[in-house]
Amino acid sequence: MKKILFILSFLIHLSFAATSAQIEQYLLVSHAEEELLTLEAQFSAMQNSFSKETNSSESDTYDMQMLSLRFKDYLQKHLSEDEMNEILQNYKNIVLLQFVSASSDIQRDDENKTITYIEKLKNTPNSEIRIKLVEKITHYLYSKEAMVIMFDELMKPLLQNGIGGNKINKELLESTKEDYLKSMLKAANEETLFASKDFTIEELETLLKIAKTSASEHESKAVFGGMAYALKEFFMSLASRYDVNKHQHKHTK
Repeated sequence: MKKILFILSFLIHLSFAATSAQIEQYLLVSHAEEELLTLEAQFSAMQNSFSKETNSSESDTYDMQMLSLRFKDYLQKHLSEDEMNEILQNYKNIVLLQFVSASSDIQRDDENKTITYIEKLKNTPNSEIRIKLVEKITHYLYSKEAMVIMFDELMKPLLQNGIGGNKINKELLESTKEDYLKSMLKAANEETLFASKDFTIEELETLLKIAKTSASEHESKAVFGGMAYALKEFFMSLASRYDVNKHQHKHTK
């Protein structure tokens, strides 16, 4: 009986999982594919640099295409077809598309521009409404729960295994987690402020409505979880072939 129930449960899961076509469409409209390609290039350069120092052979290197494959696999397994339909429906709103495009452009801008804009905004009369709206948008688009997934699934295992230095104790781990969350939320809020600098108050209110939907919540958790899942294997692979402590000691001399 249990075997039959298990098979039925498995078939139901397959029937309602997000489709490959949905995943590809999402990667396109959300600019996630563009970000994945950027990550692949950055981490590939990191791996090549480490490989030269350790004289690793090409066969020892991690296949960077696995980042995209693992990310897509995670999304498909953790989002249902209906959930993905709701997420894609959000992306039919021009305001969200404009925000995604503006957020992508930040990566090519000088970080000083963001800092300068925010300082100017804080000293601008009647800017409180804009600042408060953006804080609410950030709260929903980059939920603390989603960032906790990223930390627990990626950062925590790395720290517990002593990657980057000595193994970390429980108290320091919790402190590091809090610092990580504060840093991530602060960075996300600053990025959102700068990305939406040309948005009207009405457009920000529309973006907030989108951010508060259950679809946005599902998307946020799946994306952060997917990034952790995609990157964890790479970092573990890198650490197994690279003596971090030796590297750090070498460069502090």
